[in-house]
Amino acid sequence: MNKYLLVFNRITNYTPKQKLDLYAKYGGALEIFNKREEAEAIFKKPFKINNKDLHVESELKSIERDIEQLSVKGIKIIDISDSCYPVRLKYIYDPPVVLFAEGRTELLGCDTALGIVGARKASNWGISVAYSIGKELSKVGITVVSGLAFGIDYYTHKGALDGSKSTIAVLGNGMDIVYPKGNRDMYERIRKEGLLVSEFPLGTSPFKYNFPQRNRIISGLSQGVVVVEASKSSGALITANYALEQGREVMAFPGKASTESYTGNNSLIKDGAHLVEDVQDILAVLGKDLKYKSEKSTFSSTSLEGDILKVIGDERVSLEEIEKVMQKSVSEIASALMMLELHGAVIQYPGKIFARVATYGR
Repeated sequence: MNKYLLVFNRITNYTPKQKLDLYAKYGGALEIFNKREEAEAIFKKPFKINNKDLHVESELKSIERDIEQLSVKGIKIIDISDSCYPVRLKYIYDPPVVLFAEGRTELLGCDTALGIVGARKASNWGISVAYSIGKELSKVGITVVSGLAFGIDYYTHKGALDGSKSTIAVLGNGMDIVYPKGNRDMYERIRKEGLLVSEFPLGTSPFKYNFPQRNRIISGLSQGVVVVEASKSSGALITANYALEQGREVMAFPGKASTESYTGNNSLIKDGAHLVEDVQDILAVLGKDLKYKSEKSTFSSTSLEGDILKVIGDERVSLEEIEKVMQKSVSEIASALMMLELHGAVIQYPGKIFARVATYGR
């Protein structure tokens, strides 16, 4: 293990590109520190960690604790010279010199990966689309990449895990920190069934400025990026812009012209992003098999299940509200809802709140 590389990765006043340039010029972190004065002169600033001068020997002592913790947690350290470093990411403008990864690291070498992003405060329609395409793309062998945020990210990951479990969550903080805290269930599930990735050292807090930096990795790992639902101020547009800079395909679901939550999507489409309405559209952009058929088209609900879907409509409805309308026992309704969930026809939110999964082109 190159302890000096982990120390170098802790530097906070150099951009990823500046770190990469130094790493490439000197051939390694130890060589950088051996010629520290010369290296610092290149960008005319001393190495610092959180506004304090870097003391290498002191940092090496605490690095030992990090290495032990990484080992205990089963977190792998992948530097840019490793053969298992993801090829697509390696050739973007500013790849991270170090990646931390926990889970199914083989997903970093997958043939096809797709970033799916969108608003944290998403509509039911956006969330159901995110869940559906995450699940269906996962089932046809595409690794779904997102950022583990509330809203679109969360349900994108959930869909992928309910499919073939091929999903990568890129964190904007250290691997030992769960953010947002309310997504701990998804963090734990991805850690066990998918893959967690971060460029940030252990203990790094989820600072606001980390997330735009994180977004370049989401697009960098992917062949393309799909924006499900985003306003003009959404961070999802940052990911889309990174994707354009990196030569990736950019796709967006269209929204009503008067809907604020889709102004970002419509703007992207105006600027030349691919307009997509279903999984088949996405596969076409990626050059994949056009004979794909959604599993939803083969699902046949029972009379009770069909009536429940009508009650839910396009809104989020509680179990109690469904019970009042249906005039059936809670056990009957709960059993029907469970079957609808298993078939991917509804999504359950915390508090026994249910919503229909979108039917594309409706």
